[in-house]
Amino acid sequence: MKVNLKILGLPTLSRVVGKKELELNFEGETVNDLIDHIVKRYGRKAEEALLDEKGKLDITIQVLLNGREWITHDRLDTVLKDGDSVALMLMVAGG
Repeated sequence: MKVNLKILGLPTLSRVVGKKELELNFEGETVNDLIDHIVKRYGRKAEEALLDEKGKLDITIQVLLNGREWITHDRLDTVLKDGDSVALMLMVAGG
């Protein structure tokens, strides 16, 4: 499957991947499969940028599917389609 990945506000991951936007081909179906692929392909630094100490997607990272659907951490089993756009971004809070 091919997805368009956008990395926003995650400079460590952008450096490891080499850019902020890219097309990724991966074997898998879900958002979780995509995250696993990124970690396996780009190694320890990608793992540190994305996962918490339990190996789950860090709570501070948000997932946006096709620019309009927020994928919450309890829905990482959401099935992707070929050509989908997935944005991984750091949640920023403040006031």
